[in-house]
Parts: sequence; C-alpha cells; structure tokens
Amino acid sequence: MKKVLLVLLLGIISLSGEELNLQDKMLVEHFGALIVKDKIDMYDSDEFGLWVLKKDYKSKYRKVQNDEFEFSDAKEWAFNNFKKKLEKVKPFSKDTEFHLFLSSKFEKYDFKSKTFPIDALSKGTFMEYTGKGDLVHYYSDSKLVFENATDKVNFIAMTKEKAKEFIKVRKDEYGNIDRQLIAHYIYTITNFKEVNEFKPNGQGMTIKFTGKLKSVEFMDKKRKHALKIVNFENIGNTSSNNIDK
Repeated sequence: MKKVLLVLLLGIISLSGEELNLQDKMLVEHFGALIVKDKIDMYDSDEFGLWVLKKDYKSKYRKVQNDEFEFSDAKEWAFNNFKKKLEKVKPFSKDTEFHLFLSSKFEKYDFKSKTFPIDALSKGTFMEYTGKGDLVHYYSDSKLVFENATDKVNFIAMTKEKAKEFIKVRKDEYGNIDRQLIAHYIYTITNFKEVNEFKPNGQGMTIKFTGKLKSVEFMDKKRKHALKIVNFENIGNTSSNNIDK
C-alpha cells in the first residue's frame, strides 16, 4: 500500500530549529478518528452529541435548543451520525508506505571527507502538527518521530574535481549558488497513541506517532535526477547512488 503524503503537519522541527513547511493534515485526522472510534462508547452520548450538534449542525442546534424534547432527540441523532462517520474510517495497516517530500540543501564542500553535507532529517528530528480536522476537530502539538533517523547519511560524496563542476553549473551570473535539493522520504508508521485525551467539550487531542524510514532519495532540483539514494533497511549501504557513479 502506498500513500503520497502531500500534507502531514505544519512543519518539521530539526535540531537546528529550522522549520520547513509541509502540506497535509489528513494523516493526523485519520489516526485521530481511529483513536476515537475505538472508545466512542466510553463517552457520554449526551455530551458528545451536544458537541457534534454545535460543531456540525449549527442551524439545527439553534432550531431545537429551546425545546427540551427536540433538543434531546437532536443530540442523540448527532451522536449516532458521528458514529456512522467513524465506521467508514478504514483501519490502519502497518505496511502502508507514506511518501514525504521536503526541501533540503547541501552545505559547503568538506575537503577532508570529500563530501557535501546535506541539511536533512537527523536523529532527534520530529514533526509537529497543531491544527483542525473535519471529524475529530483540534490536534494540539501532535508529533511524528522517526526512530531510525540518523546524521550518518546526510552527505553527498564527490571528488574535488566533480564538486567544482557541480558548483559551477549551479552558479548564476552574480556568483550565487543554488544549493537547494529535494529529499524524498518513504516511511511507515510503527506506532501511534493518544497523549493528551480528546474531550468533546473542546480539548484537543495530542497524538504521538513513531515512524520508521525505509529510504530517502536526495534529488537535484534542477537536473531532476537522484544524487544519492539511501536504503534505511540496509543502513550500512549509505552511498548506493552518488553523483560520482
């Protein structure tokens, strides 16, 4: 199973504090719905129904709020409608692959190691999402941590001669160097859990996700080809595709 993740969270927070914009809340919303689905019958149906009525059916709420009998029926109706929506949420498979595209860049050439260091996902990196979903509503400070992220793959190996040519073609007429790359990450989610419990009276849900990287492809933004491919399932082979080859 594959899913292209055009949006995940609001940003990626690295050890350096740099923030890169992403574009999809649907992952968080889907897992939030799965969490509520598992325990929907533990909630007070009257309280939950009122929350749904106010959130999703405002005009109906205004119409029935002064009639206690219609009000009671409307809350029950809203609660049951919400449960029907949850029933349509598909279960999660740990085999599902998610695709994440991040802008990245290479730093100045390291003459000792003969590599260009890359600004990419590192150990301790996490993604954070605080936003609103259509079904379960607010998610407060939810995070995704990659358990196998590492700094050891964040470089492109290249001889000095090839590095000079590489830089040369990326210069503009004023000597500015375009160091931008695109990093394509493929990963799975190994675990997710509710940290801050969702409450229908407005308290947002906080979810902690644990992900496992399968591979990353560092692509030249202009030349549209891979400069390096790293297979995290065989992390010893960190230079499976470099520009020198």
